[in-house]
Amino acid sequence: MREKLESALIVAVYARYSDDSQSPMSIQDQIRRVLEHARRLGIEPVKVLKFTDEDMSGYKKRDAYARPGFNGLLESWDAGAFDVLLVDEFSRLGRNPRQLLEIVERLDDTRVRLICADGLDSAAPGSRLAINFKGIIAQEESRSTSHRVKRGMVGQLTRGFMMSPPSFGYRAERQFEGGRAIGTHWHVIEEEAKVVRRLYEMRSKGMAFDKIARWLNDSDVETPRDGRIWRAAGVQRLLSNPIYRGEVVWKTDDVQSSAHSENGRPVMQVFERPHLRIVSDELWASAQSEKISRSGYGGGRSQYSGLIHCGHCENILSSTSKGRAFSCGSCGANRLAGDPLAPTSVPTVSVAGLNEVLSFALERVLNDERIGQVHERLREKLSQGPEGELAELRKKHDRLEKAGQHLIRLICRRDQPDPLLEEEYAKTSTELRSIERQIKVLQTTQASMSKRDLAAQLGVNPKSLIKKLLDGQLPAERLRAVLSQLFPKFIFLGRESRYIARFEIHFAPGVAVAWLTETKPVIDECVVLRIKLIGSARRPVRWEVVEEVAEVGTPMCPPGNCHVACVPDATAETVLS
Repeated sequence: MREKLESALIVAVYARYSDDSQSPMSIQDQIRRVLEHARRLGIEPVKVLKFTDEDMSGYKKRDAYARPGFNGLLESWDAGAFDVLLVDEFSRLGRNPRQLLEIVERLDDTRVRLICADGLDSAAPGSRLAINFKGIIAQEESRSTSHRVKRGMVGQLTRGFMMSPPSFGYRAERQFEGGRAIGTHWHVIEEEAKVVRRLYEMRSKGMAFDKIARWLNDSDVETPRDGRIWRAAGVQRLLSNPIYRGEVVWKTDDVQSSAHSENGRPVMQVFERPHLRIVSDELWASAQSEKISRSGYGGGRSQYSGLIHCGHCENILSSTSKGRAFSCGSCGANRLAGDPLAPTSVPTVSVAGLNEVLSFALERVLNDERIGQVHERLREKLSQGPEGELAELRKKHDRLEKAGQHLIRLICRRDQPDPLLEEEYAKTSTELRSIERQIKVLQTTQASMSKRDLAAQLGVNPKSLIKKLLDGQLPAERLRAVLSQLFPKFIFLGRESRYIARFEIHFAPGVAVAWLTETKPVIDECVVLRIKLIGSARRPVRWEVVEEVAEVGTPMCPPGNCHVACVPDATAETVLS
């Protein structure tokens, strides 16, 4: 009878499988193998503690430290609850470098013996070298596997297949070849596509995500993936999905990929899916605008929420004094934190003063002379035909391309990631791809712009916009959405004295005639106004608005991608409250 080498030992067994492509029975197979291997070594445990994790990765840091079975093993290890740890192979404990190092340190600090069914034994001479070597191999295997999987997924996307469950508005269809599944295609479900278009229209008109979710629930629209109810966060994710404009965006985070930028940071790969387009680029972009509300959720009862930028720090002004004024919360926070660049007092402007500025600006940019200029530009567009439109698009393309290259240079110079610059670059890239698609369509079909739209814009009087905006009939969220398009920039520059404030406003006349006729804007120029607002010292306050500078013909920033050009005023104090 074989002599027992070990007796009266408590043994812990850890088993794991990493994804749903592996059989759950592999857990039982691992436990059976390690116990048989222990018996061959003469270990007859008096007690076996079992710890398992199913469908859990051991490589990614977030997943590696979120394994309940492994965390239970560590707790028992710290409590001294076992003498021997059995695993099928060392990589089952994990593939994360930091976690494997912690395991080696535990083996050094405790008397626990690690035995693997593949022959590794921490009690054997030279075991530490073998453990470290196996850990390095496990990490490299995970990297290689991840690289192969991602390369295969990119290959499928390149061949026109889809790699995820279908989003709302689509259905999936598996494609077979020789009886073998080779990929999945999506197809538009027209009934759901109508709902998607309605959602984008709601959001572009300023409706909050939670109100859209309530409309979906009240309309008994079924949620994707069998959810119980629609929620604001789900609506936000849906509306930000680029598939609805006919694109699949793949984030490359694999260090072995050649798609990385020079600074080694992840870049986006875009795969065109024109047959899956449900909304236009313009409608998709308008639903992404952060100017619809400061939070992006559509809240706020003021038409100015999310519209006005601070001339000192470039952040958005927030409502204060129970909605009667707007001030810069960022400047206030910086001043309290002792920032030497922060203003001595937080710049504030009253809503009553903003109303005067808005009314004056609309009157000035929609006078007879400028309306005549708008109509002249529309007639030029109409007479130029597709060749003129193509030339305009190429100019815009060159301008956006230069802006994108400038942003890339700025990003590459940063030692740390800059989310704001990266967001601006993403927006510029989106607009650039939209322009490239429009150029391609014109070059292929030589289709002219809609004469009906141009005729409609020529036939409208932009002065009627003033009444529609200021008569108090539009809901705040709708008015806010319109103002964000009419005024790509609305900057509170600061003050000259206690009762004098200065503003810089960019107005898009092409948006005005397009909004009145519910057509697409064809004039991408801005009128730039610099305005001085003067309030009386006595109450009730009497207002006087003076136009300092007016510039016409400035190229308009793309929607949602406006770069604020501010004039800092370090002496700004509370203004016109």
